[in-house]
Amino acid sequence: MPTAKASRRRDPFDVSHLVAEAAERQVLAGVLDIIDRDPAAGREVVATLTPEMFRGDGTGDVFKATRDVLLSVPQPTRTDVLTALRVAGHRQGTPAHDVFVEANGNLLGTGPQAARHAREAAVEVRQLHERRQAIEAASLVVQSGGKPDDIGGLVRHLERVRAAADLAGGNRPMTLTDCLDAWAKHERTPTVPTGLHWFDHPTEGGLPIGGIMALVAYPQVGKSALALQLALAALVTDPTLRAVWALGEMAPHGIGRRMTCVAAGILPGCDPVTMQDAGKRTKAARTAAVALANAIGDRMTVVRPPLSVDTIEAQVAATGARLCVVDYLQLIRSRDGSIDRVQELDAIIGRLRDMAINRECAVIAISSMAKAAGTSSRIGQFGKGSGEIDYAVELLYVGEVEEHNGTPDIAPDGTIGVAWRCKKARNLEPRDLVLRFDGATQLYSAESLIYPSPVNGHADFDAFAPRAGL
Repeated sequence: MPTAKASRRRDPFDVSHLVAEAAERQVLAGVLDIIDRDPAAGREVVATLTPEMFRGDGTGDVFKATRDVLLSVPQPTRTDVLTALRVAGHRQGTPAHDVFVEANGNLLGTGPQAARHAREAAVEVRQLHERRQAIEAASLVVQSGGKPDDIGGLVRHLERVRAAADLAGGNRPMTLTDCLDAWAKHERTPTVPTGLHWFDHPTEGGLPIGGIMALVAYPQVGKSALALQLALAALVTDPTLRAVWALGEMAPHGIGRRMTCVAAGILPGCDPVTMQDAGKRTKAARTAAVALANAIGDRMTVVRPPLSVDTIEAQVAATGARLCVVDYLQLIRSRDGSIDRVQELDAIIGRLRDMAINRECAVIAISSMAKAAGTSSRIGQFGKGSGEIDYAVELLYVGEVEEHNGTPDIAPDGTIGVAWRCKKARNLEPRDLVLRFDGATQLYSAESLIYPSPVNGHADFDAFAPRAGL
């Protein structure tokens, strides 16, 4: 065993210890696990790495074979990777073949966690590669006597290392060609579909990826309930989707109770469950909870308070989430608590927007409504504490309880008419969501109002025909 004295004598430029072979093998095990059932996620992981970043015995060869298969085979399998290894001369008994066999053995039990583990391990592999490159560059400077030209060369070398790492991580500079290519591929703003016709049709596909949708209303209108129904419906619609819920207002058991009610309304084989039923843990409530766990399980990650953009984005990055819900916006705090609260909220909103763009996810931001504001107010006056809330979002919905002759629109079944007025829709025609809300089951529906009229926009909504292909 090396002594402390021996450790002190170790060459400071020795990088042989900067090898995370366990992380390299975790990348391979995770990608091989999902290569046939979620190749898109596998391609995202391998795109952030290069074979040169792998220093373990045989790991670089297996990574290269796996990456080549993912990039060249439309429906890749582990058998394709094994074939690629054999073609490259890595047959039974070689280090690469042994690494492949071990990686396949480590697949057992990883399940839905595989992609997340692979992404996290890839970060460690990249970071160690950058450290090795920096130390090796510094070693060259020292060996040459540290001349100014050599130091300048070190700086330029480190810049090249960072640029190469960014390129491997998909962070190369964007060009006009990239923008035109994105436009040609998407034709319209990419979305996270919810499967709820009353939302997906007016929004032309669902929640906008790369943008924020804000739900602004006074208390008791049903902001969190609408966000929860949209999020759970999206997770049920797309079994590969992952979501992050920033839990600022409710306790974990509180959101679990609401989720059980909503699940009973959107999952097959479940009887209706009210908040009272969920509180009593009735048989129907327990059945819905089990069905929800089976349908979604750990695909929704909950971030507990205190909330910050850093903690939220860290979970989005770690899980690969394409949907993030912030409940609610005014409960997020920045690292610099000394600045003015309005400036703080402005900065928070800007960072959430950047996260939506850089992480390619859809963000639902729940916001309190400013005092004295109403649905007739102007943009910049709705969100509490910051006018930036209204300006930064792609979609802005302001909720209000529908009334008839000054009386809230409450049906005999107890449902309430709630109109979510679309005050802003970037690249879309603004269309209101005129719905009914059942507070007992925490569910929204698009059934007809008791007092339908062209004034509330319901007739226009019924006549709206979704675009072909949605």
